[in-house]
Formats: sequence, structure tokens, C-alpha cells
Amino acid sequence: MGALRILFYNIRYGTGCGWTYHLPLPFAGFFRSSLATTERIGAYLDDLDVDVACLCEVDGGSYRQGGQCQARRLAASRGLQPVFAPKYGPSPLGRLPILSRQGNAVLSRLPVVKARENHFSRGVKRSLLEVEFDGFVVLLAHLSLGQQARKVQLGEIARRCLELDKPVLVGGDFNLLRGDRELEPFLEATGLRDADTRRRPTFPSRLPSLRLDCLLASPEIEIRRVDVPQVTLSDHLPLLCDVTLGGRGGEGGP
Repeated sequence: MGALRILFYNIRYGTGCGWTYHLPLPFAGFFRSSLATTERIGAYLDDLDVDVACLCEVDGGSYRQGGQCQARRLAASRGLQPVFAPKYGPSPLGRLPILSRQGNAVLSRLPVVKARENHFSRGVKRSLLEVEFDGFVVLLAHLSLGQQARKVQLGEIARRCLELDKPVLVGGDFNLLRGDRELEPFLEATGLRDADTRRRPTFPSRLPSLRLDCLLASPEIEIRRVDVPQVTLSDHLPLLCDVTLGGRGGEGGP
């Protein structure tokens, strides 16, 4: 399969960011149409020419998107295959208006072998989206804000990694509010490594100070380059990673 370009990005449902997001009331932008920003995100994907885009906070078809799934909208005109999963799983939040349409998605230029949605045992956000390709597996999650629930979720991701018989890329919005040390038990248990050795902050996008978004990789996946592009289409910065399957090492930076 050779070299691949992978994107991990929390797109905030295409609702944008900046001070106008909170006008005329705090968080008012969450309730406005996200169609225009979705188009800008699509143009950004075109510029990056990614093979696999892993997106957190995707609108599955609320009124903000005119009832159309954001993942399918972004994928359709680009010849990509979308896989979408609501992020609340069996939680009661998953039955509420707007929230029932919120989830995570993988858009792929590569053929998808199979996809499944795993559910965490704890936390408000329960979805662990698993997408298998010919030579590797992607696990995508948006982890809990609660420290104890997040610890349980990381443990459950670790167990799933150990069950898989292919190299794995694990990424998403990990909400590491207590810093990188939260990842240490996970990395020790799985043998995966942190792709961004510089551990650059990703939030908030206009003046990043917290590292909430991560990409972790099996040793069989060579990390050729990791960038944190300074774009403000969302309140998070994306992680852009060039990898080669079957390699080892890599610098985790430009």
C-alpha cells in the first residue's frame, strides 16, 4: 500500500470558531447553519489530498446541515467512502434532538474492508469507531471530559488494540486535560507510540495551549511526518500525518 496521508480533525460540526461564534449569545454558533463552513472544510480536504480523513464532531444530518449527513456530503463529491457513527451510543443523550445526529466519521479513498462501532462502558461519549483497511485498522474516538471515565475508555481502547491482528492507528480528540501522562499506561500496555514526538498543542485553534488531539501508531507503521496546520475552521487544530506501512521509526515532525 505504501505511503499514505492521514488526517485527524475535530471539525466542531462545521459550526466554526472565533468571537462571532458567541454572538448574539454564548454558543449561539452551535445552533446556526453549518453549510458554509462545511464547504470550506471540504475545500481544505481537497488541498491536503488525504487518503483517509478521520473526523470528530461530525453532524449526521441535523437541521444545521439541512438534514443531510455531513460525512456523506463531504465524501460524495470527492469519491470518498464515508463511515459515520453517532458518538453517544446507548446513552440517553443519543435520543435528544441535534445531539442524536452528532458523531464521528472516517472518509476514505481506500477501500474499506469492514467497519464496526464499539461502545465504551463509561462516559457520555461512548463511540469507538473502528474501520479496517487492507493493511491496517483505524480506531477513532472522542473521549470523555471526566478523568475517571477517560481512564476507563483508554483501557478499553488498549484491549481492543491487543485483539486486532493488523497494525493500528488510534486517534481523535482525547481530551487530555491532565496532560500527556494520561497516555503512559496506554502506550506501555499496547506498544503503540505517540506519532507527534513534539506533542504540540491543538486547542484552542487561534492560540493553542492544550494538547487534546492525538495520533498513536503501531511500530509497524512508519511515521514520516506529522504537521499541526494552523487553520481556524474549527476550535481545534488538525493533525496531518504521512505514514508508510511496514516501516519503523520516524521523526514525528517536519
